[in-house]
Amino acid sequence: MAQGFAKGKPRIFTPEVLDGLDLEDIRCRSCSGYGNCGYKSYYLDEDNDGVVSICNRRKKMFQCKRDGIPFEEDGFKPGK
Repeated sequence: MAQGFAKGKPRIFTPEVLDGLDLEDIRCRSCSGYGNCGYKSYYLDEDNDGVVSICNRRKKMFQCKRDGIPFEEDGFKPGK
């Protein structure tokens, strides 16, 4: 197991994580300045021996746009 993961099994980066979206669109941009906004998720990228950080807020925004559903900022909270 990769060092640095406190406990449990690390989440693995797979195509399912992308849900058909482009990684560059949903990659964390550290909007809060520190990446501690509550929307960030880390995934172990075994193919590239590294870690991918995904912004779940941006992911939801792009999913809504793709699916023709309005994105409501107030309806999306970290951890949901």
